[in-house]
Amino acid sequence: MNLKALRQRAADLRAELARISKERAAIGTAAVTENRKLTDEERASFVAKGSEIEALQAQIEENQELLAAAEAANEAERNWRGSNVVPDPEAAVTARTATAAGVSVGPLRADEDPMRGFRSPREFLTCVMQAATGRPDARLASLRAAVGTDEQSTFSDPYGGFLVPVGMSPNILSIAAESDPIAPLVTRVPMNAPTVSINARTDKNHTSSVSGGLTVTRREQAGDATSSRMEFERVTLHAYGLFGLAYATEEVLSDSPQSFVALLEAGFRDEFAAKLIDERINGTGAGEFSGVLNAPALITVAKETGQAADTIVKENIDKMAARSWRYSQAVWLANHNTRPQLKSLVQVVGTGGNAVPYFTTDGGQERLDGRPIFFSEFASSIGDAGDLILGVWSQYLEGLYQAPQQAESIHVRFVQHERAFKFWLRNDGQCWWRAALTPKRGSTLSPFVTLAAR
Repeated sequence: MNLKALRQRAADLRAELARISKERAAIGTAAVTENRKLTDEERASFVAKGSEIEALQAQIEENQELLAAAEAANEAERNWRGSNVVPDPEAAVTARTATAAGVSVGPLRADEDPMRGFRSPREFLTCVMQAATGRPDARLASLRAAVGTDEQSTFSDPYGGFLVPVGMSPNILSIAAESDPIAPLVTRVPMNAPTVSINARTDKNHTSSVSGGLTVTRREQAGDATSSRMEFERVTLHAYGLFGLAYATEEVLSDSPQSFVALLEAGFRDEFAAKLIDERINGTGAGEFSGVLNAPALITVAKETGQAADTIVKENIDKMAARSWRYSQAVWLANHNTRPQLKSLVQVVGTGGNAVPYFTTDGGQERLDGRPIFFSEFASSIGDAGDLILGVWSQYLEGLYQAPQQAESIHVRFVQHERAFKFWLRNDGQCWWRAALTPKRGSTLSPFVTLAAR
């Protein structure tokens, strides 16, 4: 199709889109005015016209691309014809006269424009493709790659090519989100329904039984055996929805040199991960994860007598480790501002012995008292409860009912010419222990231990 036909088609498509949009709006307006619901016939028509609108918009976008290419080709041809003029034989004399009169030629304005005269990345790329036909756009002249050999002199060469204007840099500067050291350690529970119940043995009191009530006894020959029974409890996971929503104008989606949808996906991926880390630690359990700091089995170790505010001493570490269930499987989680004090903790060995540091590094992995330690911005600040957490995260259940999903719609803010992007998942998480473990002898133990506020 020629340029004139493409322009006419664009006008026809826009007129048809306006007509169908008006008819679709009239269906909803009639129902609202008459204070009633849509009939089945009206609802079917409403949905059908929505599909027609989406199809027309796709045709408009396709036609717009063809029209932009045709416009660029037409402009390139005009520039090419205008460049074939006979040189002025008096050009040198004119230049000397202008210099004598105090007239100076300024720098090219194109050098000051980061977009080099192009209105959008699409227009630039269209002109680059059009250059292969032998009718290059004049604006591309300042963007030729200066390689320095004659073999780079064509507009379609694969070696020199065109430099992308600096105004179209695809790079996005950002701060990388904190990595999640907890996620690989939790116990994953597949959820086939929004609510899943798991049977658990009630075995947190070992004073008489370690198996939830069963006992064994010695007996005399022919004597009666003592019967016992096992107790159970139920752990329930409820899938809660976690949502992210964003709007973007059609102009941004069309003109951005980066894929704006990909930027949104990356951004929300970081947000979801950060939210889950925070909830595993601090979640209230009301419509969200139940964090370990709110777990009924949490053990909080008291500060030392006379211990100064906002400090950590080696006795805190020793007592937390002594209250940890399965310390050999535990990891430390701490706020970044605890690092200076943790690195200064040492165990003095005798009068002539060397001090043994509590904080070490083994093959790049930082360790505290022999166990891995990770620093997180989601742990409490130093001096507050939760600034240092010792946890066996295999005892934390995390159920996933609906994996991360996304959807987009042009209808939500159709009049504003914006597109809506929605991201969501449904899951739940909690420590399944209802109470700390009471051992046969000694102090209570728990998979999650923290230090009291100081």
